[in-house]
Amino acid sequence: MKNLYLATAFAFAPLLLSAEVAAEQAPISYDYVQLGAVQTDFADIPEFDAKGFQFKASKELGYNVFVEAMYFDASDDASGFDFDVDKWEVALGYVHRFSPSTAIDFQAGYGDIELGLSNSEESASTGTNYYMLESNVRHNITPNWEVFAGLEWQFWDEGSDQKAYNLGAQYKWNSVALGAEYTKYSDSEVFGLYARYQF
Repeated sequence: MKNLYLATAFAFAPLLLSAEVAAEQAPISYDYVQLGAVQTDFADIPEFDAKGFQFKASKELGYNVFVEAMYFDASDDASGFDFDVDKWEVALGYVHRFSPSTAIDFQAGYGDIELGLSNSEESASTGTNYYMLESNVRHNITPNWEVFAGLEWQFWDEGSDQKAYNLGAQYKWNSVALGAEYTKYSDSEVFGLYARYQF
């Protein structure tokens, strides 16, 4: 699946780069709704490549403060077993804009992750609540292209705490953006392609 995402990105890059980029520079936006396709892999259970969707929404409240909410659902089946991942997260953040094209944000939030494994005869599940801290740097390298990178820490009530880094890019025109994102946690990783509407 990772190779598919990379091939898609390279295939569309020449077309996107040749598109008109004469529009005025738009500031980094924290007002959006986003829906994407995702794949996640866990190091402890490599036989599963769970695929699904992720929904995310963000709203700036004023005074550079914003709220963000995310829901993630993915599943896979192999060797007669079904594997499911459900995750949600809410966060409060602060953004500092160095310029219309560059911003850094800081977030603190709360979330929950649930993992389930089942077959026709039995099932097992595990999960935990967690607190999180996150920071991202975002930069418009052209009026249409935005790149971003960040770090995240999750403090789990049960199980091992998680550290993560996040990399991504998106192409924007008017109020719509298409993007790709990769997040590497301590024992898992997530690849995603998404469409975003900024308001």
